[in-house]
Amino acid sequence: GCDSDSVPAPKEYCGKQGKSCFDQWENDYMGRHAAQLKKGLAAIRAPGCFPHGASVSTMGYFRTGSTLMYNIVRVWGALGADGSLVGGYTCKNPMELGIGVSGSDQERCSMICKDHVFHTDLAKNSYVVLMTRRDPFYSVCSRKLMDVWCNLDQTGRKEKAEWSELDAYRKKCKETPELERPETIHQCKALMKMQADIYFEREVRGKTIAFDMLTEDYESDPHANVQSVAKAMGICEEAASDSALVAFVVAMGVELKKHPDHDMSITQMHDVHTEVQRKAKCSNLNAWMSEDKDCKAWMDGHALAESNSELQRLRKDPIARKQMLMKKR
Repeated sequence: GCDSDSVPAPKEYCGKQGKSCFDQWENDYMGRHAAQLKKGLAAIRAPGCFPHGASVSTMGYFRTGSTLMYNIVRVWGALGADGSLVGGYTCKNPMELGIGVSGSDQERCSMICKDHVFHTDLAKNSYVVLMTRRDPFYSVCSRKLMDVWCNLDQTGRKEKAEWSELDAYRKKCKETPELERPETIHQCKALMKMQADIYFEREVRGKTIAFDMLTEDYESDPHANVQSVAKAMGICEEAASDSALVAFVVAMGVELKKHPDHDMSITQMHDVHTEVQRKAKCSNLNAWMSEDKDCKAWMDGHALAESNSELQRLRKDPIARKQMLMKKR
């Protein structure tokens, strides 16, 4: 066994200082559906079903559903690890925490985490890495709705711009198609680079991405995707396909979207954008993104890594590979 509180993880992680990795709604659900969940719980907690000592990193470029993925992983992990799980935002090197390290007190503890970049040898040492992707239009539109948009490029300037200049540029950019069009393509390329960097760093370390979930696929068939995540985590078939466990994880996803502000310290959830907001602010983005051949190919490829020209460029660049292997962070 393993006591999750013994893991030297950040105190904000669930599993630390008596903080459950289930939120209040999930605990209530398990109480109400105890009889239905009994068979699945016995399966996932049987020897050899759940990969104790594993670390599962949920990655993804910005605004792709990586928080939903994190919560799917969190609930599967909490079901299987039963008190020996830690998890939260910002992924730590599991080796430094003793997780999965032979002979350590934390050998059979497990960790789940969410991040957007690899830190501290995580690409090499994470047992499982999962990714999320989404129709790039929605990701770029979300960046605009969050107002992470139209920042003045200050490359090469000796003195940084005053706030008044930054604010004036942002206002002008949002009202001027000649400025907002390149901004839209810049945002698309930045997200492509994030995805490419995660894939490339994992590949350079000789590892793979276990599962890359398209958010639109999840929306059309959440049950199948919840099962795919469990199997990618290394959970046995009997538990991963248990209808009551799968229904629980799917119901959690519905609740998360309905009440994103509940138990945020456990769920790491943030605001959810609506179709009305997108129509009001993002009507031109799709056309502008389609004017760039690399963005268009990525959009047409449903944001698959194989359709990402930046990743293809990195894979062909021996210097990029060498630099990645030398990188320490």
